[in-house]
Amino acid sequence: MKTYMLDKVLDTGTTYTAESDKAYIIRKVGTTSTSKATLEVAGADCLEILDEIARTHPTTYYLYDLLDLGDYYVVVPPDKKFGFSGSSGSKMRIVGEILELAPGEALPSPYMGRYAEQAKKYMSYLRGTYSHGTDTAWTAGDENNVLSKTAEAGTKYHIVGPVYAKLDNLSAVHSPGDWTLRFYLQGAPWDILSTSMGDLGVDLWKCYWNDGTNYYYKPFKPTNLPPEIEPGRSFVVSMINSSGASKSPASGTSLTATVTIGTVVELL
Repeated sequence: MKTYMLDKVLDTGTTYTAESDKAYIIRKVGTTSTSKATLEVAGADCLEILDEIARTHPTTYYLYDLLDLGDYYVVVPPDKKFGFSGSSGSKMRIVGEILELAPGEALPSPYMGRYAEQAKKYMSYLRGTYSHGTDTAWTAGDENNVLSKTAEAGTKYHIVGPVYAKLDNLSAVHSPGDWTLRFYLQGAPWDILSTSMGDLGVDLWKCYWNDGTNYYYKPFKPTNLPPEIEPGRSFVVSMINSSGASKSPASGTSLTATVTIGTVVELL
């Protein structure tokens, strides 16, 4: 078996076919799709991403890169068809290895094992938005749910990150400590309980910041978050105005929060 570098860009809506003696091992991905980008191999969905957490490359304002799939990499065996669906005209970049097999050589068993599993346990994301109301100020200390998910029967969600979050339409510059994210599992906060130890939640500045004119985005990997959401259990991410003062939107707009979190979906 020979190994070559894989780094290719796929077009949405195009069907590709692996050569009879070659397999793809896809370890990192990124997309330009602003809606769900779903990668399919041999008719089975095995990856769901969005440009908010997986970019094709860093830019001036989006400072992050491809999403590392880790243990949830995607395998395309020889002769299998694959492709992705996403927003119109979007691209998906795939990075990893090309395996060239000798005549009669089979794909190594670890890769075949992952191939058999990848439609049942794969990278995805959860996303939520919250709009506070046109020309309505967000008062100090006010907390509102942005993302809320109850795991369906037969499905478990592993919270692995990254976490992307933003707050649009602020009338003033966003400063460190002004806004925080708080994570809950089954109604219990994954956090301190009293402000005597500091602000509740995680500073939104970890996800994005601005220089007074431009906004810069960089999702963070969570640590010590609820490791998984079992069927029937709930997961919530809220946003808090921790600035100590009321915050208003730009005239005629609404303060709008967005949170996107990378997950592993496991079908039980």
